Amino acid sequence: MPSRRWVNLSNMPDYKEIYNDVVHTNPLYGLAQNSPGFRIVLQSELVLINLSGRSLDVGCGVGFAFEYLSGKGFNFETFGVDISTAAIALARQRLISMKDLDRRLQVIQSQVLPFEDGYFSLVTCFDVLEHLDVPDIDTTLNQIDRTTRPGGTFLGAVSCRKAGSVDKFGDNLHRTIQSADWWIDKMRPDRAIYDGNRQQLVLWKRKDDNGLPLFSV
Repeated sequence: MPSRRWVNLSNMPDYKEIYNDVVHTNPLYGLAQNSPGFRIVLQSELVLINLSGRSLDVGCGVGFAFEYLSGKGFNFETFGVDISTAAIALARQRLISMKDLDRRLQVIQSQVLPFEDGYFSLVTCFDVLEHLDVPDIDTTLNQIDRTTRPGGTFLGAVSCRKAGSVDKFGDNLHRTIQSADWWIDKMRPDRAIYDGNRQQLVLWKRKDDNGLPLFSV
């Protein structure tokens, strides 16, 4: 059974309502060229083709990174989760020819990942964390840590600027706007690549073979 430690639901924004609205009202959300995750897995292909096992995309949206890592040349059993019911519904509709999507693409409640400890060899999380309040970032990182196996890999990206739009309540979609140094200090990656044009930070981190925590949060 998945562990539910570290999850605090008090004062959590209604992320599900916010991102259901984004999916329904922003047609650009459904285009692969606007997906940071899709772009980063393309750029990271030479590393990712040497990995294997189960992979999880946290905040998978409509599934562009999930779809790409499911393709030929990769050796993953792919999974994706998102808090938006609208995003997962659209992902399943787009990828209807793929098998077992009810199990592999799931809506999460709060920020609990519905998987056993150490279930994944690769966990990705692209341009998700900056959309959360800081306590919810810590919860998400703890859940990523919990579900990554010893020796597994984390690949993530965060935006270090304000979003170009606001949510239905009038708040900027990037709720935590911090410098690249802030994110590096928080996540202590093995490798960090900063794109100054996009103001985006890509982070790689390998989990210790003995299962020491990925993140100190």
